[in-house]
Amino acid sequence: MSRAQLLLIDDHTLFRTGLRLLLADSPSVASIVEAGSVMEAVQDHGDKAVDILLLDIQMPGLNGIEGIKVLRRHFARAPILIVSGTSGVETIPPEARKDIAGFLPKSADPREIEEAIACCLAGATYFPSESPCGCLPQAPVYEPSQLTPRQLEVLSQLNLGRSNKVIAYHLGLSENTVRVHVAAILDHLGVVSRVEAILEAQRRGLVQAQR
Repeated sequence: MSRAQLLLIDDHTLFRTGLRLLLADSPSVASIVEAGSVMEAVQDHGDKAVDILLLDIQMPGLNGIEGIKVLRRHFARAPILIVSGTSGVETIPPEARKDIAGFLPKSADPREIEEAIACCLAGATYFPSESPCGCLPQAPVYEPSQLTPRQLEVLSQLNLGRSNKVIAYHLGLSENTVRVHVAAILDHLGVVSRVEAILEAQRRGLVQAQR
């Protein structure tokens, strides 16, 4: 299978940057174009050949759910893979759900992201909560996502004030992978900076304040 042209639609620049870095050497993805909203995607990329769309649910203006049918009109052949840091697939109405190829939490690890993209490009659907392999013939219900054990480890490292490079060293990960995890953590906590993430995580009791 030839490598795909991917359109990433998400209003969080940090998440888009992290995913671009993660997929830089992906065997499935040839190039990535980005948009911060559904309308920007249509206006800037509606005339381009796109093989798959990654679409965030919660965005200002026209959100991901409302935007599914709009995108389907402009990118009729491209499967749509929904990504979300807070919502589950059960929040997507049935009439919109039939137009998506899969659902992935932003807390997913790099292997899951690669697998989801490959599955959707192959014509299958990806709903990992219902099957160990993720690929399914039809869409099941997906439970709301939580931070993964690995992301809790990264969050604990952030709480110690460590940089991505130092976190990567301590956890045996690449810096790119750490960036993706940090982006997912920020999105999950609803914040835009590492400092805010630490404060919010402390407020929720996910980590303890350092003395």
